[in-house]
Amino acid sequence: MTLDYNISLQAAVIPVDIVLCFAVVMLYKEQTRLSTAFSRLAFAVTITNIVDVVTAIVTSMHALIPNPVHYLFNTLDSALAGLSGLLFVFYVYAYSSAEQTDLKLRKRINAAIYIADLFLLLTNPLTGWVFTYDEAGNYILQTLFVPVAYGFPILFFTIGSIYVFTHRERYKKSQLIAMTLSIVIGGALFLLQMLFFNNFLITFYFASIGILIIYLSLETPEHHRLVQVVAELREARVREAALQEKDRLSREIMIALSKAVDAKDHYTNGHSERVAGYAREIARRMGKTEKEQEEIYELGLLHDIGKIGIREDIINKESKLTEAEFAEIKKHTVIGWEILKTINEIPWLYKGARWHHERFDGRGYPDGLAGTDIPEEARIICLADSYDAMTSKRSYSSPKAQSEVRKEIIRCSGSQFDPQIAVYLIQMIDEDRDFLLRERPAPE
Repeated sequence: MTLDYNISLQAAVIPVDIVLCFAVVMLYKEQTRLSTAFSRLAFAVTITNIVDVVTAIVTSMHALIPNPVHYLFNTLDSALAGLSGLLFVFYVYAYSSAEQTDLKLRKRINAAIYIADLFLLLTNPLTGWVFTYDEAGNYILQTLFVPVAYGFPILFFTIGSIYVFTHRERYKKSQLIAMTLSIVIGGALFLLQMLFFNNFLITFYFASIGILIIYLSLETPEHHRLVQVVAELREARVREAALQEKDRLSREIMIALSKAVDAKDHYTNGHSERVAGYAREIARRMGKTEKEQEEIYELGLLHDIGKIGIREDIINKESKLTEAEFAEIKKHTVIGWEILKTINEIPWLYKGARWHHERFDGRGYPDGLAGTDIPEEARIICLADSYDAMTSKRSYSSPKAQSEVRKEIIRCSGSQFDPQIAVYLIQMIDEDRDFLLRERPAPE
């Protein structure tokens, strides 16, 4: 029997494909994203090469083979060619350290293209748009043969090639040269077969050689592990930068909110930021970690957020509050708690808002907690808040002298304040010889 196709090159390279697949199985003990992608590509090219050769033999047998079998082999052959192209793209993506959400979208788009390829192939026996067979078993190319049989693989090849060259910083120079030669020569041979040598099977011969070149020059197990580590480090840096930016924006929003709250009270400009700063310094002296210090700072920024829900005439009243007005202003602790407890990403933020007016002796509000039942963060905020109230001008009082403030802190230790935490505030006062820890007069 004389074959309609020259299969010598592709048939000769099949043993090389099999050896390469065996090497991949033996050497890639650790399955990573990169090794998995390369393994799939290598196996797909090997299977496609074998099926392509078998299909050429089956097609050459014409009427000796039933037409349904002809359709089966040619459909499978074209489907595997498209799949190999798709897996080449996925292999290229495996090198990338781009955001996984971006890669997932790219993969879905390419998968959708391949599904369109499969749809045209699977419906071809009904439509006859790609290829048909006559009663003598002759293979007849139809209108969509070139777009389907060659177009989809070339499209995937092009997508992968563009991605390689737009991310070339991820490859060594020698690797880029190897990839460039593979892409240019492979693309040229693919076009030559499509345009001039339909009966000469060469496409997957070169695909097999290309896979071997990639393996030898680019995809050694040691190199793929290195690439994997580098990609993971890049992804970690991207995540860290995103978290830092998120934290920065969150902090700026907190500061803006604290200023909005302070703006309601004509006498408390900068109060929340000062309380936050004092609280952070107390936490530092207590031996808290930097993370814990920053959390205390954020609690201080928003401890009075509930005043947003209190009438300004009550907040700014210069005379003594009535019982009803005092009951109203006490609600700011619960209002602040209601606001902040809805922030799921910072679940601890409400502690300062709800409990900064609790007293160590249990006579505070809103819940009458005592001693260590009061969250430690709130006990710190309570001290910082009271200190700033005594050293700032208020609607109901003038700022106290530093020595008077010190005496008041000592006097209220054990009743209003946690005595073990008050010690650190006393240290701060004693070290502040120029009385800098107070409200600064606004510039005229």
